[in-house]
Amino acid sequence: MATQQAVNQQMAQQPPAAQSKQAPVPIVNQVKAMLSEDKVKKKFTEILGQKAPQFMASITNTVSGSAQLKKCPAASIIGAAFVAATYDLPIDSNLGFAAIVPYNESVYNPETRQYDKVPRAQFQMMYKGFIQLAIRSGYYEKMNYAVVYEDELRSYNPITGEIQFVDDFDNCTQRNEGDEAHVAGYYAWFRLKTGYSQELYMSKKAVDNHARKYSQAYRYDLNKNKKSSKWTTDFEAMALKTVIKLLLSKWGILSVDMQRAIQDDQKTYDEDGRGSYGDNKPDALPPAQDPFQIEQQEEEEPEDIDIEDM
Repeated sequence: MATQQAVNQQMAQQPPAAQSKQAPVPIVNQVKAMLSEDKVKKKFTEILGQKAPQFMASITNTVSGSAQLKKCPAASIIGAAFVAATYDLPIDSNLGFAAIVPYNESVYNPETRQYDKVPRAQFQMMYKGFIQLAIRSGYYEKMNYAVVYEDELRSYNPITGEIQFVDDFDNCTQRNEGDEAHVAGYYAWFRLKTGYSQELYMSKKAVDNHARKYSQAYRYDLNKNKKSSKWTTDFEAMALKTVIKLLLSKWGILSVDMQRAIQDDQKTYDEDGRGSYGDNKPDALPPAQDPFQIEQQEEEEPEDIDIEDM
């Protein structure tokens, strides 16, 4: 995995006095320095072949166009890009295949006893990425996904999973109006070449509950009225991804790449290639303190107790 050797060499070439006064190297420049390292270029070439230069250029363009990514460590950006490269998926989030997404990880600071927001870059599969991997596997004959509007839904049984749509969509007008307030939910469906088919529908509220449970960044946005999470800025894309991902992981035939993609989705990678889930988990609690240890300290050092704090 990439290191900051090239960046460190640039700093080392400066005199000590200049180093102390020099402003931090911008993240875009750090990313460019890492991408210029021979071992990094070699690794991308081994993965992508002739497409490597174009993909590496897209990494720089992605960082340059995102004010939030410019706050993330360069190593986490390169790590996320390596993962996207292994799936041969473009990282332009507008295309909907994969993305390098910035988020603020809540890290407990034992000194201040508060959570600090630490910027990170994570790899995210998008809904078109899962569909692309399904197509490549060769198992699927047909599949589709859709946003479902209220006037298109006849009934849905959450126990059996059975869903019925209207017979005549010509009488439905809400889709053409495009009013998100009338979105009932999200739907995905596939049919294997063996003839087996399966579908999954999730109401808008069910998807929202899913996001609240698993996305720390989304909960932060809701609590602070912010727009830093992909769930906040593009709820529809994330909702479709959720339905497709759950459908395939529960009932689909998973190729090796699809199994890896489900595991790698929303992971943060360090310089050594180790992945961990930073956002896709419930809020962490501060480490518990031993009450007996606290009591013992109070008995041994009573002079340190401030009456105003009691």
